[in-house]
Amino acid sequence: MGEQAFLDGYWGQIPLHLPADPARAAPIGWDDLNALLAQRSHWTADRFKLLMNSRPVDPAHYLTDAPGRPPTGDPARIEHFLAIGASMVLDHVEDLLPDVRAIADMLGERFGALVGANCYASFQGVQAFASHYDVHEVFAMQCAGEKRWRIYANRAQSPLETPQGADAQAWIDGAKGPVLMKVTLRPGELLYIPRGYFHDAIATDSNSLHLTFGIAPPSGRLLFQLLEDLALVDPAFRDYLPDARGRDGGDLRDRLAGLGRRLADLAASDALFDAVALRQRKLVQPAHALSLPTRPTLDFFARTQRPASVERDARGASLIAAGQRAPLGLEADAIEWMLKRPAFSAQEARAQFSWHPAADIDAAIARLARAGLVESYRPRI
Repeated sequence: MGEQAFLDGYWGQIPLHLPADPARAAPIGWDDLNALLAQRSHWTADRFKLLMNSRPVDPAHYLTDAPGRPPTGDPARIEHFLAIGASMVLDHVEDLLPDVRAIADMLGERFGALVGANCYASFQGVQAFASHYDVHEVFAMQCAGEKRWRIYANRAQSPLETPQGADAQAWIDGAKGPVLMKVTLRPGELLYIPRGYFHDAIATDSNSLHLTFGIAPPSGRLLFQLLEDLALVDPAFRDYLPDARGRDGGDLRDRLAGLGRRLADLAASDALFDAVALRQRKLVQPAHALSLPTRPTLDFFARTQRPASVERDARGASLIAAGQRAPLGLEADAIEWMLKRPAFSAQEARAQFSWHPAADIDAAIARLARAGLVESYRPRI
């Protein structure tokens, strides 16, 4: 399927099953999983889970308790639970497998999103999770064995959280509606499930191994956090509010209306636009590949004596130098860092601000050099 056809017809809208050649190499297999589990220090309680009958197993039953060491997954205890029918979930395997990392980076770059990859291992007739929905987009990739998925007709509308509490599962089961799709995933096949669709899955083969990539672009909820940061620069938002107890509340109503107008102005400001765009950039930071034993030649720059500063207001960040104000845009954080350093290398700046494209960092350095604020030099090392 072409990218545009997927974006136009499916992304964020309806589920999609994509068959594939079963000979296609999977990014993880059983041998890889066994090797991963041997890296015990990675599998802490927040990264590794066992489930029995759709319920989590108490981590105390499968984590080590060796004195002087943090609790991590014990392969022997894990193996015992798997033998009696448990399913296994390994979170953030993109941190350990380069092929999985490459896929996660590609998805993050394409959708401007935070991406995590989880690995699920389950066995014949075992259902790891009861019916549920996710608060992010999901791509499920079958790597070994088979798994039967059911996707239901109803959908939670743009959910930010999953139901909690003793009655949560009963509510889900009553809300999910009839089955919309039944899909049996085989090795190499892909299933896309948009955010909010109720679904569940069960292993049909003697074993099943699959990856899920969770894609979470920022939602409008981000604005509340960013607006607070911007608003509190204005003293009006730091002043005490009028006391409306036992009165008609006119003063408070007037104050709230005035603050509301200021918030509306901030919501339409360049400063908020830049803050949101910068947060989107920060979600996408591809892994850097080293080329040891080769070491790069560094390009050094030193700060000159010319005064300059970065100032921020509703118009966004600006460079103040030689009595002039010039807008900076998204690279303001990197430029401010460069101006505060007595010296730095271009490679250091790219590493410190990896969310910016390297070309944008280089352009920012060139801009400061043209303004006489930094200059190239060769230190004695």
